[in-house]
Amino acid sequence: MSAPDQERDMDPSSGRYRSVVTYLQMRPAGPIPAPEPPRAGVMAQRWCDPDVDEYLALFRRVGDPWLWHGRLDVGREGIERLIRSHDYGIWRLWADGEVAGLGEFERSKPGEVKVEYFGLLPDRIGGGLGGFLLRTLLHEAAGPGVDRIWLHTCTEDHPRALEVYRHFGFQVYDQEVEWVHDPRLRGLLPRDAGPHVIIPE
Repeated sequence: MSAPDQERDMDPSSGRYRSVVTYLQMRPAGPIPAPEPPRAGVMAQRWCDPDVDEYLALFRRVGDPWLWHGRLDVGREGIERLIRSHDYGIWRLWADGEVAGLGEFERSKPGEVKVEYFGLLPDRIGGGLGGFLLRTLLHEAAGPGVDRIWLHTCTEDHPRALEVYRHFGFQVYDQEVEWVHDPRLRGLLPRDAGPHVIIPE
């Protein structure tokens, strides 16, 4: 984890920090081949009809270090409806018999798929696991009739996120600045989440 970002713009009066959101997309020309696991004991598996508490526990383990909070804003009932929708797909990455990562996409709009979340447990980053999980998501997303796969990342994400997405063929098409009401101050995340971002207070 990187050191706290001393240079980030903050507004302590409103409990907000400045975040740069970058949008990326790819336009697959056809099917994307299924990836080979980087080593024995690694696999990505579709998670069908997940238990909400089990899902949230994994989401928090992967996302808390990066201040993932958008999913938490909708509440438990909203989360349950979403993750059980026919238009939503969730994959778990397994390594050595343990869950190591989480990937999700949404495909409600004809012709396109949005990668909603993608990440590994902090102690599993590296060793080709993230690349394998992302390739799996892209393989599953690039079905017949899909001509656009897109996602967004932000300042709070892993410092190599943009580099990784570009490496896999995504191109930046837009960028915007958001002032985020800190989810730690709203009680959505614990105060020790995302230690690289100073709490604006």
